[in-house]
Amino acid sequence: MPKKFRRTIQNSLIAIGGVLAALLLLEIGARFLPTPYDGSSNPADTASPFTGWRGKPHFHTTVETQGYYHELTLNSRGMHDTEHPLDKPPGVYRILMLGDSFVQAVQVKEEETAHQVLEDLLNSQNNGQQYEVISAGVGGWGTGQQLMYYRTEGRRYRPDMVLLMFFLGNDVKDNLPGRGVTVDGLNSYAPYFTLAGRGLDPAPWYFAPGLPPAMGSAPPGWKPVNNFLGRLYQHSRLYRQIEPLVARAPEQPSMLDFYLGHNPTFDYAFELTLALVEQLGLEVAQDGAQFRVALISPVDLLQFSQMTPDEREAIYRKMPGLRRAEEIDPPNRRIADRLSQKQIEVLDLFPPFLEHYQQADTPLYFEGDKHWTPAGNRLAGETLFEWLRR
Repeated sequence: MPKKFRRTIQNSLIAIGGVLAALLLLEIGARFLPTPYDGSSNPADTASPFTGWRGKPHFHTTVETQGYYHELTLNSRGMHDTEHPLDKPPGVYRILMLGDSFVQAVQVKEEETAHQVLEDLLNSQNNGQQYEVISAGVGGWGTGQQLMYYRTEGRRYRPDMVLLMFFLGNDVKDNLPGRGVTVDGLNSYAPYFTLAGRGLDPAPWYFAPGLPPAMGSAPPGWKPVNNFLGRLYQHSRLYRQIEPLVARAPEQPSMLDFYLGHNPTFDYAFELTLALVEQLGLEVAQDGAQFRVALISPVDLLQFSQMTPDEREAIYRKMPGLRRAEEIDPPNRRIADRLSQKQIEVLDLFPPFLEHYQQADTPLYFEGDKHWTPAGNRLAGETLFEWLRR
């Protein structure tokens, strides 16, 4: 080897070593600096390398929602549920209920949650069969996180049925990249999935602040680079310290864009979400379990359906694009039809909730919180029971 070439290699290795040593010193120093963000978005959350965040094991607090107080305790898996061993007892039929804050239901006592109401009703049939309904709901989770949870933990319960509780209010936008929560002053981002020309990429992408997220087709080799940085972010305090300088706020479409139309980001998120539901159903079926979907409508949709023509006209004058709501199928019907075409059985909770919303004296949703009250949880559990029994 020529002496000049050898010297070039040596100098290059010294330079690389110097850079790595400097980065190591910066990384060590960054660990002594204050965290870049304050506190936590939700003290009941903890960081997770698989889902971004999840419930904090054995978390306990007192919850107050519009004057309704109760003691909240999360189990050893960080779920608002009683304990369930991973090993399924003989003779037990297990239902794994996936969802977001509507399944987690921290606003009510555990015995008042929809999953516990359903379990109690199933076990009251006296047919000799024992049932367990396992709650796997965490506030803010999107369908992609629910898929990741099923892959890494949920399937280990060996459920006989997986019941996906799909919230129309935000589950579509929650599948876009860049969603995170703050835990102990550091951000934890959800992994995300992409939809390209050949369909869903079933392997997750890990969000890397500062890099443009993939939404559709990506250049060859981009995913390994992105995921390396995304994984690095989870462990590097230096990267997390400089995040405020490089991070960009993600686009936040809403379900209003379903009616307004002409939002490519929302349209992409809508198709991505349907593909994620189908992928979850495929993996559940491969494990030998049944798969069902229940659609949860936000209280705003119930209220809108009960408005007088004059009340609607006042809204249309402020947002003319919403007039399309009179001409197109609502999101619950559109999603139910699309999933049914894929042979996925769907329960739409909108009709029974609308019927009781019109007649019941007891509110089904907390007015400010907009989650189910004990009465709303009971109605959901009872409706699920009748549906599954049929």
